Amino acid sequence: MSDTISDTCPPTFGFRVEAEQKAVPEARRKIVALVRGWDVPLPEDTLGDLELLSTELITNAVRHTDSSCAVAVRWTGVRVRVEVTDVSPARPRRRHSSPEAEGGRGLLLVESLASAWGSAPDPAGKVVWFELGPPDGTPPPRSTRTITTGSGSATSGYLPAWAEDDPTEANVPLDQLPERLAGINHRNYFEGPMMPLTDPDVWEGVEEDVVFEGSIDCNPYDPDSGLRVPVVNLQVCVGRWILGLDPLGVAEIAAKLRAHADLLDEKVRPALIAAREDWIAHHPSAQQRSPASGPGGRT
Repeated sequence: MSDTISDTCPPTFGFRVEAEQKAVPEARRKIVALVRGWDVPLPEDTLGDLELLSTELITNAVRHTDSSCAVAVRWTGVRVRVEVTDVSPARPRRRHSSPEAEGGRGLLLVESLASAWGSAPDPAGKVVWFELGPPDGTPPPRSTRTITTGSGSATSGYLPAWAEDDPTEANVPLDQLPERLAGINHRNYFEGPMMPLTDPDVWEGVEEDVVFEGSIDCNPYDPDSGLRVPVVNLQVCVGRWILGLDPLGVAEIAAKLRAHADLLDEKVRPALIAAREDWIAHHPSAQQRSPASGPGGRT
């Protein structure tokens, strides 16, 4: 992979950080040196923010899991994106702490400095990411993703503007191309409401956690033709229950569910319809394969 910016192959680099605090400074220096080598249009103070935020995410991953973590750094064509994957499924939440408190201010720092940030479930545990972008304008969104084999042949397709990642890749071994294509997933996450959950067979008490979070997904090369157009996937927290609600508690839960229903109906559903219409406009044959849009009838 080249260490220079390319319109057809944005640079990406990944490495592991061992489960020890002394590995963090080396990791943050590696990230900054890597981005400098790509010659991306970031001013010095933003590179300082890159070092600071990378330290925060990697330190949290090592400190709270006592395990190594994986770091991925990429240039999206607009921003530098840093992803830290660790073994804990617990998503980060901002604490309400006093200005003098040592802990709980990490997410405040990330929120204040990053152009965007978030977290998502991962088969290994979770991934926490942030992005930093140039202050002097944003290039137009990419509309094409290309996978090039080592022999020089290329497979191209439409990259929707809502997709969070660009699967563009170069020098893929020809025999691995079918696997790479099958693994392409265009995704955009949305969050769910916090609910008081318990599992009486596993632990006592109540924990606040997220329910009905999900994503808009499209897998253009999936064997299931119904997944080749954008769909919404919801995670419902299987096996967890909300117990012992009084009338006030019922009202609070109802308000949260109603608010989330409004989000699904007023924002997520129109976004899905727009994504499907946009996708079908670039893939006319998908119209016949597309599953019904469900109640409401718009496609």
